[in-house]
Amino acid sequence: LDQLQRLLMFLRHEQYGIIPAGGGGGGPPNDDRSSGKKAQAKTEFVKQIKKPFLRKEEIGRKELYRVLDQVMVMHKKSDLNLPKPIFKVSEVDVRVPTVTQSAIISGMRVKNMDEATATLSRLGVLNRINQIMPYFKGNRKALFDTLLNAYMHTDVFQNEVDRSMGDYIVSCLRQQRIDLKRRGGAIVNTLAPLTAVNDSIICQKGWDDRRPIKAVVYSTSHNDLVGVAEQLYTSFDESNIAEMMQGKISSMAYELGRFRHGKKEGKFCPICNGWNEFTGQKLLGCHKTLLEVEDSDGNIFLIEQERIHRAVSRNEYQTHYNQPWMPKNGQAVDTARMGQDVSLTRYGVSVRHWRVNDVLCINGQNEHPLLQSRWSQQQWRSYGSDQCSWNMQRDGYEGRDNYFGPIPNRNEDLNYKQLFVKLRKWQRCGTFHSRPNWNQRRNRMEGYYSGPTLEDVEISAQKEDTFILLLDASLATGLDLSFVTHIFLLEPIDDAALLEQVVSRAHRLGCQGPVIVDTIHTWPKLDPTTEAVAKQLKSASCDETNKKLSQSICDHCYRSFPTLEIAEEHELTCERNPSGNAVVDPFHLSSVYRDIKPPPPLLVGETR
Repeated sequence: LDQLQRLLMFLRHEQYGIIPAGGGGGGPPNDDRSSGKKAQAKTEFVKQIKKPFLRKEEIGRKELYRVLDQVMVMHKKSDLNLPKPIFKVSEVDVRVPTVTQSAIISGMRVKNMDEATATLSRLGVLNRINQIMPYFKGNRKALFDTLLNAYMHTDVFQNEVDRSMGDYIVSCLRQQRIDLKRRGGAIVNTLAPLTAVNDSIICQKGWDDRRPIKAVVYSTSHNDLVGVAEQLYTSFDESNIAEMMQGKISSMAYELGRFRHGKKEGKFCPICNGWNEFTGQKLLGCHKTLLEVEDSDGNIFLIEQERIHRAVSRNEYQTHYNQPWMPKNGQAVDTARMGQDVSLTRYGVSVRHWRVNDVLCINGQNEHPLLQSRWSQQQWRSYGSDQCSWNMQRDGYEGRDNYFGPIPNRNEDLNYKQLFVKLRKWQRCGTFHSRPNWNQRRNRMEGYYSGPTLEDVEISAQKEDTFILLLDASLATGLDLSFVTHIFLLEPIDDAALLEQVVSRAHRLGCQGPVIVDTIHTWPKLDPTTEAVAKQLKSASCDETNKKLSQSICDHCYRSFPTLEIAEEHELTCERNPSGNAVVDPFHLSSVYRDIKPPPPLLVGETR
């Protein structure tokens, strides 16, 4: 009530506020008169509202309601006729490796300290030897649960949990998108037909929900969200996923815009035609990576990543070592450094595979069918290529200058579809093509380029299919996600207030249908032999009561209950259920708030 009185003072309420008294001739207000009016307004508020309301007198409640109704507009979800959210609880099995299960079983038969240490080493929990060692002398059930629980807290098992969660989300979204496509595709801006059932607004049966699939993956743990994100990126394209996990506000606003509108903004580089996304920060230079290579004739030029066919392996290098077209001083690519699952044809995909002096097989056609045509040598001369060549020779071809000119061919009438080159260096297109500038450290002029740059290009928009948002809990406050159809919770939220806050990002004014809130639980999956041992020991790993598949949530207060029956019984007495039989104290401030109704809609020609 005291906070309300201060608010009324700030709002200059005509009865319980203060109107500053002006000085003579429009001068500054009189402090004494202002203080007097402030004290008078405060006394009036205490006399008419505070004391009667605290004494539970009806006249005080009526006056409080009248004042609140003047300064507040309350829009409750029940007044907005929002469709009821759908809560799901899904169990995902995470298989425990057979080797780990074998180590746990054998660990229950150890006879000395050395065997116990070997068991913990096999489980990867040797760092917890002091906590686990006493259990080897206890009962078998406690030892089994302790060893299994210790393994479940290792990074190896947590990676398996992230992978299993990611696979579950991928399978759900793919199935939803396939079903939507079978029904004729998405329809934007279609309102769900609603009906009232037990004082809850739900969608009518038979409604064909054809809203675009938009899913939020939410977690209170940044590490868990990153782990699941890695699995999602292996199944979906980067354009399908937006991230709000960390970074600057401008970048997060850009990611949210991509997710909502399915569009990305940016610029195409006039030199290499590379795409540069606009994330709220000024684009000063093209970020596309270009590679500087050298052929067997000593020609040095720039190529795009898309031109790389493959890297030349040791066997191929040894076979053609004496051929004249092999670059001098080139080295074969060691496949071991690229990883077990990476072939030589994947060399151009990632920068992490590249090394200086690697021999590459590239497409040497000037007119590449998938790439933009390069400017002619004459046009490059007008932009300063002669100065660039002089700079390159001055720096012994170790500087940053080069230009994206035509690919040199031995025969002017022949375009080489396969050309063997040596990798010299790589950097951004904007770094290769820099404007003339004075280097004070070297006391000389550097740069050369005088043609059009990224700053001369207007921002354009491109359509993309972005249907997943990775949302960190620390960044979820205040977002408008009313267009979202699915929310995947990577861990259960037992705090009713936090759960309501998360769900209310989508279940809010503007939503066109129900949002499915899917809480993902993981469960260790054991082999039949190990599971039989666990059941014999009555281990917690086989106790079905630990699963939360029957968990239900109150539609009004968002509290969680173990069964649907308990949840329904609670809803009858829930204080936030307007049709429940809960006894509400009329002199609790929250009950006065609930009595405030939204204003009626304006009629045609009516003003307020």
